[in-house]
Amino acid sequence: MTSLVTGAGGFIGSHVVEQLLADRVEVRALLRRADRAAEWRQRGINVVVGDIRDPDLVQTAARDVDVIYHCAAATGDRCTREAIYATGLTGLQNELEALRQQGAGRLVLLSGLSVLGLRNYAGPSEELPLRRSGDPEIDVKVDAEQLALDYARRHGVAVTILRTGFIYGPGDRRNLPKLVDAVRGGKLVYIGTRHNVLPLVHISDMVQALLLAGRSTGAGGRIYHITDGSRTTIGELASFLAGCLGCRPPGFVLPYFLPYVGCVGFELLSRLWGGPVPAPISRSELLFLGTSRFVDVSRARSELGYVPRVGYRDGLPPALQWINEQSYVNANVAVSGA
Repeated sequence: MTSLVTGAGGFIGSHVVEQLLADRVEVRALLRRADRAAEWRQRGINVVVGDIRDPDLVQTAARDVDVIYHCAAATGDRCTREAIYATGLTGLQNELEALRQQGAGRLVLLSGLSVLGLRNYAGPSEELPLRRSGDPEIDVKVDAEQLALDYARRHGVAVTILRTGFIYGPGDRRNLPKLVDAVRGGKLVYIGTRHNVLPLVHISDMVQALLLAGRSTGAGGRIYHITDGSRTTIGELASFLAGCLGCRPPGFVLPYFLPYVGCVGFELLSRLWGGPVPAPISRSELLFLGTSRFVDVSRARSELGYVPRVGYRDGLPPALQWINEQSYVNANVAVSGA
């Protein structure tokens, strides 16, 4: 079996590559930057360097592959809406088109529970309708899911979609470091309540789900929710983090309407100004802190054989150690709603 991992240089993609190597699967890695290419080639990885938006490059990378793991995404405050959509949609379409033309292979699309919208829910199935949030990083996932399912219906391309929550673990340079910085600096406030449920998943469990989806013959056209299955609240997580960091846990609760109005207000200012006006909170952060989201993972358990193994009490300490070693605690990045 040959597997192609796009976004292979990122947090999730690099972990997928490592696990495929451990499983002795032939791996191709699509990297946008060449700085890791030499190292990976020495380990037997077939590295393709270039932009996922290049259809010819993707055709070459995907030739005769059995599975494509789509982990590529443009994220962060510096990414424009155009870049986010070009990577999230144009790149995805290039992969789907490559599979359509070769008439074989499957694609596992990494999506997010954020496609269900800026709302509370408790145990919904995968049939809950999608809802846009107004955040490009979230809404592009809605469009990506629709594009992938369209290729599955119209062209018979085997597609499996995994919707995940907050992924954490060693190698995370974005989400957990920002949360750690907020807790340590006394800047984290609860929005609405400290009892909002967070959809957490450790990187090892996320990789497990991705590879199970890639190997399951019955997963074509299916959507799966992937979390650790717990009902961990933001208050529990923040208190545990504070204990690990040796600082005071957050205690202040802000009414939901205040950050929501502020978020919308700054968006309107950005439109009037004709450019981005930095807001104190984004819709993605509002989703993370201000909504309670628990999903049912029984479909992934029964159909894929997915069994979450790592809870936050076991998974966070090694992740925190990695962050401290890499000096990413004060990284100027945003928490993603996933």
